[in-house]
Amino acid sequence: MNRLNSDGFKAQDAKPDRADDEIDLSKLFALIRRNWHIFVLGGLVGLLLAVAQVATTTRLYTAHVEINTFRSADVETFQDFTGVAGSRNMSFDFDTEIEVLRSEKIAERVARNLRLHEDAGFNAPRSAGVLSRISGAVTGQLMGLVRSVRAGFSTGGPAPPSPESLHDAEQRAIENAARRLRGGMSVTPVRNSWVLRISYTSPSRNVAARVANGIAEAYIEDQLASTDEASQRAIEWLQTRRDELRVQLEQIMDIADRFREENNLLGVDVNQLADAELERLSQNLITARAELVELEARDRRLTEIVMNEDTSAVVRETATQGITSGLRARYLDVLSSYNTLAASLGDDHAQTQRRFRELEEIETLMFEEIRRSAQLVRDDLRAARERVRSLEAAQARVGERVGADQATIMQLRDLERDIETVRNLHASFQQRHQEATQRQQIPVSNARILNRAQPPGGPSYPNTQRMLALGGLLGFLVAGGFVAFREWRDDRVRSEEHVREDLGLEYLGSLSVIKGLAHTLRGVSNPAGERAKVVPFPEMLTFAADKPLSSYAETLRTGKISLTLRHGQTTRAPKVGFVSCFPGEGKTTTAANFASLMAQQGAKVILIDGDIRNPGLSRATGKTFDTGLVDVLLGEAKWQDVCNLIEGTEVHLLPNTKTRVAHTSELLGSKGMIALLEELDQVYDYVIVDLPPLGPVVDARAILDKLDGLFFVLKWGGTNRDIARRILRMDPRVRDKCVGAFMNFFDPKKARAYGNYHNYRYYRSYYNRYYHDN
Repeated sequence: MNRLNSDGFKAQDAKPDRADDEIDLSKLFALIRRNWHIFVLGGLVGLLLAVAQVATTTRLYTAHVEINTFRSADVETFQDFTGVAGSRNMSFDFDTEIEVLRSEKIAERVARNLRLHEDAGFNAPRSAGVLSRISGAVTGQLMGLVRSVRAGFSTGGPAPPSPESLHDAEQRAIENAARRLRGGMSVTPVRNSWVLRISYTSPSRNVAARVANGIAEAYIEDQLASTDEASQRAIEWLQTRRDELRVQLEQIMDIADRFREENNLLGVDVNQLADAELERLSQNLITARAELVELEARDRRLTEIVMNEDTSAVVRETATQGITSGLRARYLDVLSSYNTLAASLGDDHAQTQRRFRELEEIETLMFEEIRRSAQLVRDDLRAARERVRSLEAAQARVGERVGADQATIMQLRDLERDIETVRNLHASFQQRHQEATQRQQIPVSNARILNRAQPPGGPSYPNTQRMLALGGLLGFLVAGGFVAFREWRDDRVRSEEHVREDLGLEYLGSLSVIKGLAHTLRGVSNPAGERAKVVPFPEMLTFAADKPLSSYAETLRTGKISLTLRHGQTTRAPKVGFVSCFPGEGKTTTAANFASLMAQQGAKVILIDGDIRNPGLSRATGKTFDTGLVDVLLGEAKWQDVCNLIEGTEVHLLPNTKTRVAHTSELLGSKGMIALLEELDQVYDYVIVDLPPLGPVVDARAILDKLDGLFFVLKWGGTNRDIARRILRMDPRVRDKCVGAFMNFFDPKKARAYGNYHNYRYYRSYYNRYYHDN
């Protein structure tokens, strides 16, 4: 097709170049338009794979159960009437309960309760689709091969299973079932509530509901078990302390009875023997000693907490202190973050280790606080002991004044008061022991099931619509990657920009593919007496002369105008050559049509078959020549005797023979060739030379200096730009001599996908009214 816009026109009307980082949407749309079939194929393949995946994937069902983790109304009512406190604090950490539900302990409890390790339906392998089956089959074959090799090297038969091994096997089965259960479950909080939704996914809808309910029940059982364990520890400690106080009470009562008997005070009311001052001192002494006993008990408790490093006891013991309450809240937050990081990233991860160190620092601060509290208690204990000693000294002094009897009475009163103190402590511990026993016998949990799981009505996986959408999307993405790779690898000449910008050549136009013409030769009529011999030519080589109003002929006229502008208005005939990068790119056809068109316009034209090694023009005539260009250059024949007239045109052909010549480049660059061209210059208006391609041989370079210009013929979608650039760089004379480039084998339908509305091909429908290709 003819290139109608000149360089000046293009410079004025063309839009400025886009920035390098700006996306050219027109090129993107053109890329999609020329590769739409690949995108459609990729999408269809993706959809087919998605359908196969959906058809072969095991259907999974998800059941949900909801539990309330807050103190419910029925629990509060029960505790109000019974006086039994709940098992948990209302200010518990919500995220901690989620981690408890996800723990291995709960999973193993569910596996044992439901006997999941013996359930074949629960442990049945899940099919993940046809793709996973293929990869699994390959992996299974490899693993089977490895096991067979190991079995070949092993010696001896299998040992009979022992009871310990059977127990270990059962434990491993339970652990495997627990891991499988944890992989299929999820726990999510219900927004703006204290409700947790537990979900479990299984190939069986009944198993999914049974396991989901089992998780909720195992959680409640775990809470009750934790309460029972804490109550049992408290009961054992209270019982031990109660028994110690009972033994101490019996010992003090025995001492008091012996003292009465030794001092003849049996049946005597000692209250009437003491005066008011002694009574007051005694009362103060009792109070001081009671405080002393209480402080001693608190000191022992704090010392036991510090020695055992019991963090939970620290929290309970110092719950009323502001500093420790802040540390406790911070400790629980860091513990929750540590559990989450350990579950997702592992214990060895840097963030997990940083949270672990923060926990240790907080524990250190909490124990430092409890040690300060213990030190304060010890200070109070020393003060209480000092007060007791002071009161005892005062009481002794008063007793000395009262007399020896009064001292005995005071000693007896001390024993009686000690008995009363120990008796009160024993009663207090007895009451607390009974309360703890009652709490253990009537377990109460704050968690309860709100909505039990029911067998789901439909599968939750696979999601057919989502999988089909993903399959189609992945197919398009893969197709897009393939198209991008192919476009990146495509280095063929396909547009005017490739000729101008990549090769640096003047673009003369596109020569459409010549279709529908026979390759047979025309009939030969050689009238007697005609001096020049007449040879036939295929219609394809004279298409431009036969169709002078076609777009093909118009493009060749563009080349003729460019040649005239370059050569100038001189009387000397222009000597022009036609070259290409490789054979098969249409230079011979283009040269023959250019020559026939020039002759059809009245010019005297001679066409020289300069491709000595592969004489395409001579072979196109269908005749064998005894003499040719080589004979002329060697001086063995005259060109007038070798020259032939092409039938139906006024073009003279200087053919070649089939004789193989080794030094073709020397012949084309010889003095004989120079003399031939100078002589032809005096006879003809155009001397056209069909030269060999530049890639395989160097023949065309030998004659460059003897020519006035070159026409470069490129094959649309065939000529490699990188090779063409390399050829032009190897000999700068080629670009200097080049009048312009024709893009041959041009297919307008295919080329439309490589253009945009800035390109002249966009307006081809308007140009067609000036062309008559048919």
